[in-house]
Amino acid sequence: MIRNRIQLAATAAFALSAVAAPHAYAQTPVESFYKGKDVQILIGAGVGGTYGLYTQLAIRHMKKYIPGQPNLIMQSMPGAGGNVGLNYSYNVAPKDGSLMHLVHAEVLFETLLTSGVKFNAQNYQYIGRFADGDAVALVTKASTVRTLDDAKKREVTMGVTGFSNVFALGPLMLNRVAATKFKIIAGYKGTSDIHLAMQRGELDGGGMTMANALTIHGDKLKSGDLVAVFAISSKRLPEYPEVPAMTEFGSPADKTLMEIYASAGTIGRALAFPPGVPADRVQALRAAFVKMLDDADFKAEVTKANVPVTPMSGEDIGAYIAEVMKTPASQVEAARKLHNELLAQK
Repeated sequence: MIRNRIQLAATAAFALSAVAAPHAYAQTPVESFYKGKDVQILIGAGVGGTYGLYTQLAIRHMKKYIPGQPNLIMQSMPGAGGNVGLNYSYNVAPKDGSLMHLVHAEVLFETLLTSGVKFNAQNYQYIGRFADGDAVALVTKASTVRTLDDAKKREVTMGVTGFSNVFALGPLMLNRVAATKFKIIAGYKGTSDIHLAMQRGELDGGGMTMANALTIHGDKLKSGDLVAVFAISSKRLPEYPEVPAMTEFGSPADKTLMEIYASAGTIGRALAFPPGVPADRVQALRAAFVKMLDDADFKAEVTKANVPVTPMSGEDIGAYIAEVMKTPASQVEAARKLHNELLAQK
């Protein structure tokens, strides 16, 4: 069932965003800016998860395609489900192209559903997506839970870092719309701590992106030690066509909220500039991202490590976000009310 999800055909569409090659004898303004410069790649999470994984791929393989070949350096700024990093990149970080952000996947649903956030997903300038963030809720073999119907018969404990991410909100929504009995246990520092708690029998399960599932827990998925019970996505996952997606349940209002939650899967692991970075630098980095995806060393590394790569252009990410932001205000308000009711359960 495990497969490398590289979609090389997508790179052809990306090529439209490439900028012209610099003149052989004169530096372009972009090259002059980046030459000898340190460029931060910010993540709003610890370095041990998929945000760190894809950032390391960029550090190793993207530099040579950026005019001026700057040094790429990861900067970890975890906190508040990624919002600490988002607030920093949007409001504090330099807007000259010296900082990129592998934005937290929840940037769009936080923009729509969380009052008082100081960032707007639509204003980031997206460079490109490494992989979608579609996720799956997994339970251990020892839990004896095998299907979503089993979660309707008894309490199933699910570990999360906090209540404001889809790994908590997805199960809570299913309790509401599908009569499941998931119990959310929050406060874990990261994904690895949740997995250890599952192995010790302290938890029945937890949610994880397909990138994590495939790269870290592939053997356990194949052996049946970990079992998928529902997809945290807008539709069923190709790896688990028999497993229902959370958006299959509930009223139209419920489904609007779950589609907003599922936006985290579409945005996935996407590089972006904060608003205000000059257009020529945005275009240069989009072009570098495209070239990296087709780099032989990059492709060899992700193939060997079985790292999912399902690219999406920066332009297409921006267009997707703009479309979701057109959701009628009355529907967003109804979704926000349900969202706040879920958060009140913690």
